[in-house]
Amino acid sequence: MKTAMLLSNTHFIWVSCLLGLITHIQSSSISFTTDLIHRDSPSSPFYDPSHTLFRRVVAATNRSFDRAKFFNSMRSSGVTNIFPNPQIADYLMKISIGTPPLEIFGVADTGSDMIWTQCEPCSYCYDQKPPIYNPDNSSSYNSVTCDSTTCILVPMKSCSSLNNTCLYLVVYGDLSYSSGELATETITLGSSSDHGINSSAFTRVVFGCGHRNAGMFTNDQSGIIGLGGGPFSLISQMGSLINRKFSYCLVQMFSHVERSSKMYFGDAGTVAGDGVVSTPIFSGYPETFYYLNFEGLTVGDQRVEFYTTKPKSVEGNIIIDSGTSLTLVPEEFYRRLQTAVRRSMADIRPIGGDMQHNLNLCYNPLEVMDLPVMVAHFNGADLELDPMNTFVQMSNDSICLAFAPVDGVVIFGNLAQMNFLVGYDLERKTVSFKRTDCMKL
Repeated sequence: MKTAMLLSNTHFIWVSCLLGLITHIQSSSISFTTDLIHRDSPSSPFYDPSHTLFRRVVAATNRSFDRAKFFNSMRSSGVTNIFPNPQIADYLMKISIGTPPLEIFGVADTGSDMIWTQCEPCSYCYDQKPPIYNPDNSSSYNSVTCDSTTCILVPMKSCSSLNNTCLYLVVYGDLSYSSGELATETITLGSSSDHGINSSAFTRVVFGCGHRNAGMFTNDQSGIIGLGGGPFSLISQMGSLINRKFSYCLVQMFSHVERSSKMYFGDAGTVAGDGVVSTPIFSGYPETFYYLNFEGLTVGDQRVEFYTTKPKSVEGNIIIDSGTSLTLVPEEFYRRLQTAVRRSMADIRPIGGDMQHNLNLCYNPLEVMDLPVMVAHFNGADLELDPMNTFVQMSNDSICLAFAPVDGVVIFGNLAQMNFLVGYDLERKTVSFKRTDCMKL
């Protein structure tokens, strides 16, 4: 209990310090929208037109297992400054940094907290196609000093003996890393829309100016945009300026119609109206993740209760994550879920599992007339899922249950969230869901 209180108080102090730094250029409270681009979309720098649709599906499911593995290592080790490699996250964002602004393409990751980009001079950097940010060309760049409160609160840091600059280090689960100066800069977010340019600029955003970056990064990305719950994430730093609200609407991927998803900040991120269901966000460790309380699934008329090894007094048994495709659950729960699905589709013979891709219950799509309706039960919210949320087609001959067993961290993935407006109200500590055709937004 004392440890939890210490973590909570530390987080409050960090956020309070950062919110004392960051300001918005135009007003104290704003709303805006930006594109959230799936890495396999034609709009993504990672897009490879030679890859088939099913090859992209397979890659996404494989990333889910890799991501869960790193999440589990974060929780079990107690080390909160080592993150899953962002290459196994599913979405990207464009932001502009500096004055004048330079556009960068970063991995948008709810499983990470740090914002960083490659910086000149690059003493040891991975090859990057887009121009590398040069702080000497920006009038709004300011280094963070070693004796500042912000530097003191950085988990992995050192101090430059030359100019008293705070130096950071962030390490990912596969030992990829970024290191350099901690600094503040003006960051602009937004996107073009049918109504013109919708953007917003923030000054004094704390970020990492990476002079040494190496590992599993690609030359199409400029850095990382952390969207997790920790104090140095973009979400936490914007804080009261966006009324601690954001939401996203993920379009259906792995179809032949491609369009960017949307992410909303401030009051634009409010989810309201008919059909909205809400569930509490719980505190957890590490604080990067957004924790919900999952109670079970109904398949047709069969309810499958979720059992957890946690004491009943502990809330928050699943994390909601936009970067993981599959929904990953404990082995014992998965077996009962699989049994319920088989019973609801008793007139169709399964073709077995796609063991090559770690999915255990599959059917021939030519034989499937109707897939079972499923309802995900959270604390105070029943979420009716469409077949697109619960099954994924792996090939012309195989459609599989989009849930998989995992040892450790439990994740409500992005396939289950597609075509929902998913809103986070961090002031009220709730996540809300509203069935929405995200293609029409």
